[in-house]
Amino acid sequence: MTTPLPTPLPTPPPTPPPLGIARFRDLCLDANDPAVVGGFWAAVLGRQVQSDADGPDVFLPTGADGGPAIYVNAVPEPKTVKDRIHLDITLEPAQEISDLLRLGAMIVTEPGEVRWWVLADPEGNEFCAFLPDADASNDADAEVAP
Repeated sequence: MTTPLPTPLPTPPPTPPPLGIARFRDLCLDANDPAVVGGFWAAVLGRQVQSDADGPDVFLPTGADGGPAIYVNAVPEPKTVKDRIHLDITLEPAQEISDLLRLGAMIVTEPGEVRWWVLADPEGNEFCAFLPDADASNDADAEVAP
């Protein structure tokens, strides 16, 4: 006579990852002309620009896109090297790269082996633009060109 195997215990639920020591608050961009850069990003993201009553800085509150609030801060020095962090955006259906160019974006790199465009805002801050149907992701293999 064979002994029946014991019934296995149920697998416990996975332990949730530990909370970090901080949470993402805002996105801050430096600009020589915050009104121009803030106006560009407000038009791109469908946000409203709020001016700082005490200075040249501008604020773009969180919009319908659910992204973070954006502060555009005045700095005296111009951008001189490639950004070490950049924004990725996905165009809405029926929008094209030419719509970004009309708002003041500049082409840095056109798609080649990758399916996204590397553009720059009016002060040269790089960002990646994905077409609505792009299935690419900007991962470790997707560097912004210098």
